[in-house]
Amino acid sequence: MISDNFAYLGYSVGWSAVRRMSEKRAYSVFARGADQVWRRHGPSVKQYEKNLARVLPDADAQQIRLASRDGLHSYARYWCDAFRMPDWPMERIINLPVEGVEHIDQAVAAGEKLFFVVPHAGNYDWGAAFLAQRYGSCTTVAETLKPEKLFKKFEAFRTELGMEIIGTKTPNIIETLVQRVDSGVLCGVVADRDLSRHGVPVQFFGEPTTFPRGPAVVARRTGAKILPVSFYYTRQSAAATILPPIEPVITDDEDHDVKANTQLVADQLQVGIARHPTDWHMLQPLWRADLDPNRGPRTRET
Repeated sequence: MISDNFAYLGYSVGWSAVRRMSEKRAYSVFARGADQVWRRHGPSVKQYEKNLARVLPDADAQQIRLASRDGLHSYARYWCDAFRMPDWPMERIINLPVEGVEHIDQAVAAGEKLFFVVPHAGNYDWGAAFLAQRYGSCTTVAETLKPEKLFKKFEAFRTELGMEIIGTKTPNIIETLVQRVDSGVLCGVVADRDLSRHGVPVQFFGEPTTFPRGPAVVARRTGAKILPVSFYYTRQSAAATILPPIEPVITDDEDHDVKANTQLVADQLQVGIARHPTDWHMLQPLWRADLDPNRGPRTRET
């Protein structure tokens, strides 16, 4: 998988070596890696272009091909960020350009519960670190990277920044998130892909797929507002836009509420992705039309 390729690139060059390089050189190394992947035009890149075609319905084949190159550069930039973040001064962490931060400030000041939903886009790790440092808490769910030693390094760094990482193989994840939200902890998950086979059907960019049920379940059980966030890159740095909070639908019918709230999540994540399509790092099949009906649980690409 391409995610593993970028991870191995940084790991093989050397965790410390990537961090010792000048910023210009380090990002140049990862950009060259992105170009090599793009030129090979392997299955993951072809799938990425199919995904981008849904987001950019008016683009022709050549435009989609060029957009995929920009997207792979954005993805490589995310990975280079990941290796270099442990050496960034704290001022850089907390000065992430965030539009709409007043949505968080107002909710926190009013004592309201929040649950963040984000897509596989931009540098969402930086966003979680920003939350942990600015507001004192951030719990999120993460998958294990390969090699495991690399994942442990990332996990240790995130923990140092005040984040709590819940592994995807941890039992009772939803119950844990409910407890954290009820305790006033800021929690969030990457919510644009269902890794199980038990997701909630939604319409996304006009086609059917499934999204994870966790955000809607947590919001319903806690009454938390769902706060969608769009992550992307500017020329200077990663950036984020916090969209208006979603008031969860809460009735006597949990199944109805979970379906309704998950569709609201899909609608809002679609807004952010449409604004910054080449910062969306979705290289795997997502829509039902691209999925093998006999598939097992999905594997990770980002």
